[in-house]
This record gives sequence, structure tokens and C-alpha cells, in this order.
Amino acid sequence: MTRFSVFAFVVSSLLLLGPATAQQIYSREPAKGQIIAGQKVLVDDGRCPRGQILEVTGGTNPGLRGRLGQSTERQRRCVARR
Repeated sequence: MTRFSVFAFVVSSLLLLGPATAQQIYSREPAKGQIIAGQKVLVDDGRCPRGQILEVTGGTNPGLRGRLGQSTERQRRCVARR
């Protein structure tokens, strides 16, 4: 019975974790330095067609290119709402 209780607790915790980790939707694109390289955020600012939302992927600071090597710009694309 104890193993079953632990198993049930783990399964219920995982099921409840899904909604808790839902991605936040911003009304404006975060300012420079607010999202880290590779981090994806959703922005609903009206730039994308109906039924889609802007996905912004953080880049590295182009000003540090000489000191830290390769830099990448932020990437923006419209994706379907989930």
C-alpha cells in the first residue's frame, strides 16, 4: 500500500505541474537584457495575424561580440496559439 501511495502522489504531482509551468504571455517585448540567450517568451502585441502570437528567442549582446566571441540577435516569429 505504501508503494502505491507514493506512486499515486508522484503521478498526481506531475499532472498538476503542467498547468503551473504554463508560459507567461507578455503584452510588450521584454527590454534588452531581460531574457537570456535561448530563452523563449510569448508576446501578444498585435504584430501577428489572428490566431498567432509572437515568439521571441533571446540572443546575446552584440556589444560584447569582440570580447566574448560570436553574438546572436533576438529572433522573432509568429507561431500558432496553443
